[in-house]
Amino acid sequence: MGDFINLVMSNRYYMILILSLLGVIIFFIIKKMTKFFIYGFIILLAFLAYLFYTGGPDNSTIEPVKDAVKKIK
Repeated sequence: MGDFINLVMSNRYYMILILSLLGVIIFFIIKKMTKFFIYGFIILLAFLAYLFYTGGPDNSTIEPVKDAVKKIK
């Protein structure tokens, strides 16, 4: 492993090749993460629009669960 590192560090062409491949890999990772965050943001906006349109969460389904939890404690 040490010989490979020394070979890459001493040869300029290998260094350019490794850095180019690393740059391409990092670019595609950032591209995927950007898509992931954009989709997440769109889903969050859709959920908030749904809550706004319906008037917020339905408390009639939340209250019985809270009461059941209080009974268990």
